[in-house]
Amino acid sequence: MRLPGMSVFSRRGSWLLAAMLFCPGPGHAQDTDQPAEKTLDGYLGAGAMVMPRYTGGAGYEMQPVPLAMIEYKETAYIHFDRAGVRLWSSRDKTMALGIAAQPRFGFHARDGERLTGMATRRDAIEGGAAFEWQRPTWSLSAAWFTDWSGTSGGRSFDLSVDRDLLERGPWDISAYFDFDYADTNITRYYFGVRADEATATRPYYQPGAAVISSVGLTGAYLLNRNYALLFGGELSSLGAAAADSPIVQRRNGLMAYLGLGLAF
Repeated sequence: MRLPGMSVFSRRGSWLLAAMLFCPGPGHAQDTDQPAEKTLDGYLGAGAMVMPRYTGGAGYEMQPVPLAMIEYKETAYIHFDRAGVRLWSSRDKTMALGIAAQPRFGFHARDGERLTGMATRRDAIEGGAAFEWQRPTWSLSAAWFTDWSGTSGGRSFDLSVDRDLLERGPWDISAYFDFDYADTNITRYYFGVRADEATATRPYYQPGAAVISSVGLTGAYLLNRNYALLFGGELSSLGAAAADSPIVQRRNGLMAYLGLGLAF
């Protein structure tokens, strides 16, 4: 299975996914001349992730996270921080249209010294139409999202390209590039400084739209037919409008994770 890329906002997972770890293990193939269609395909596990305390912050933290890269009958899927349903697929399953959703994470004043005295920026759920195009060694996905949670009231466009690097024996490794266009409402909510939050060292700031780009690596190493070691890393970079915010300490951020999962 090609491993999908992670977005720059994959900072925390839903513990509902962690509960899924208690589902039955992967089934064994049926002894027939034709291979049975797989109900589940991918990996489901948990691990530890090191990431910035908030997007643009200099401090790092480590957290336990669920790791889900799994599909159900090529129709429903969870790709790390994105969940979706394919409503239409081409006959050869190389193109699909559907609906997807993913979180965008905010911050608390305690997450960094430049945030002291600022109001909490709440997490958001963004969702909308998603398109996927699958080729033998690479895939492309594009999504147009709106703020379903009513947090920022913004819109975003996400474009991601994944490329197989190694799919041989126990190894399954892919690289990805991701471009997340966040409109003015999003950047002003998460990177702006309101008039009542401005100080001598943190001036009032209302940015325009920005592109947040990421490059990363996702991988799995099969330990046996049922379990796999899951690993990956990402380098993300804030566009100028976001990077120039007084609350941003570092334009570039690193993320890495390591975990264990069931292989389906």
